[in-house]
Amino acid sequence: MKLIVNVGSTSVKSQLFDDNLNIKATLNADYGATDGLSINGVNVQGEKFSHLDPAIHDAKNTLAFLYNEWRHWLAENQLDLSAIGHRVVHGGATFKKITLITTDVLSQIAQLDNYAPLHNPPNRLGIEMAEELFANVPQFAVFDTAFHRQIPDYAGRYAIPEKLSANVDFYRYGFHGISCQHSVNAAAKLLNKSPADLNVIILHLGGGASATVVKNGVSVDTSMGFSPTEGLVMASRCGDIDPMIAITLQREGRTIEDINRLLNKQSGLQGVCGETDMRTILTKAEHGDESCHIALNLFCYRVKKYVGAYFAVLNGNVDALIFTGGIGENAPAIRQQILDDLNGLGFSLNSDLNQQRFSSNIDISDHSGRSRIFVIHAEEEREIAQQIQFF
Repeated sequence: MKLIVNVGSTSVKSQLFDDNLNIKATLNADYGATDGLSINGVNVQGEKFSHLDPAIHDAKNTLAFLYNEWRHWLAENQLDLSAIGHRVVHGGATFKKITLITTDVLSQIAQLDNYAPLHNPPNRLGIEMAEELFANVPQFAVFDTAFHRQIPDYAGRYAIPEKLSANVDFYRYGFHGISCQHSVNAAAKLLNKSPADLNVIILHLGGGASATVVKNGVSVDTSMGFSPTEGLVMASRCGDIDPMIAITLQREGRTIEDINRLLNKQSGLQGVCGETDMRTILTKAEHGDESCHIALNLFCYRVKKYVGAYFAVLNGNVDALIFTGGIGENAPAIRQQILDDLNGLGFSLNSDLNQQRFSSNIDISDHSGRSRIFVIHAEEEREIAQQIQFF
């Protein structure tokens, strides 16, 4: 059995996989809400599990509850853990693949806190607590940045002097790499090709959104950069903006904390229309809300521009355009709007298939197009489990 732990800044996802990569149980926790900790899941017997605790608002106590519940479930069902896998958001330039966690490795991960201050510390906390409670179980780290570590320097470098900071190296590290790797593997199966022969454009569209171009199975460019703020319009992140905007605001008296909050928490869809949930935005736009209409157009237009740019990177040799993530998988209207007028690039959508609900990965393209269009379920935990399987 493999336990996979994905600690976010306000949530924790965890899944138990057997040796055939079947999900045996799930526990997901949200500790960021004002009303306290909310946990939902399914135990090994397939029974639904839920728990509320208004007193818990932090990662440490949430992890303590989850790990103790997992220990109880494992003992009750006489199941042994062969490994625990952890998603770690930032691996910097150091970590390029799945890594067995040792004291030295954990120390190196700690040195990357300045690269992802909201994510890496809770990721490390998940590892440290698991090591205490499951002392004899091997622990593995899978890094969200690792998939992008082969991006060439001309795509990864910023046009600024090197070594500007004593604490970090400014580089376009990229994120959503675990999701991208899963999408590549899933697309290869749908196309009956080797991942190493695959050229795809991946649109991971959710609260965080990114576009990635993959050539011969390797990431060669991606929209997120030094931080997840760069690139596409997101739920509350601004994406690409003129850097002079931040400098101008600072000159006008805004603090660094104010600007950070603005760009990461108050911008994107939130900044344009006051909403972050795409379902709400779509509904309001349909009923004539002009700000939501603008937000939709801005979101889709930015994605479309990246698709065009990455089409050029691949010289038009695109096996598939992939939609994944919460919006990418569940918003047919967004897929339709992004693909409108892209027939010239060889992307032709089957409108009937696009509207259907589905439980597995699917090809929604009209087969008159040159490239396939796939909707692929984002399964980061499964990808981590698979990487451990082949370690």
